[in-house]
Amino acid sequence: MESLRTRIIDVQRKPTKCPQCGERVVDIIYGTGEMTPVEFVFEYRREGMVGGDYIPRNPPIWACSCCGKRFRKVLSDGTPAPVKVRMLQNLRKKPATLIHWTDSSQEPQPDSESYRHYLVTVTTELDETETLSVSAANEKEAIELADNLVVRGMVGLKGMFCLKTSVEEVPLQK
Repeated sequence: MESLRTRIIDVQRKPTKCPQCGERVVDIIYGTGEMTPVEFVFEYRREGMVGGDYIPRNPPIWACSCCGKRFRKVLSDGTPAPVKVRMLQNLRKKPATLIHWTDSSQEPQPDSESYRHYLVTVTTELDETETLSVSAANEKEAIELADNLVVRGMVGLKGMFCLKTSVEEVPLQK
């Protein structure tokens, strides 16, 4: 029970669930500076806990996604294991299509005829190109939703205006 009270728990391998709350365990990403967890998710589209710029001598490398309990890897004799920490500069962004956006003003129902799935490719004024997965009633509303997401800064692009868009309807999988 004592190990549940400590802030950092020593483990020999990555736990599948947190022993305290039962939620999933994710990597700690170091080199994030003042980045917030929300900014990290929007920009990199990954699960992870932001670790800041300071890397301790025996750093924890995993954390609970819910309660924040941290885990440090050790050898079977209890000594710190050599680890390679995950650095922000070495991460690749996952594709934006992993996030599926829906126009909440339309409230489309999955079984209705008006519900359609689109891949909208946008190009911003900074020549950034990204493909978004959206649901809308028609192509025009899909483009409006994608434009709105870019303008509001919701997809991690630096540009704020869509100069070019293209739409492709994707058949729903049943």
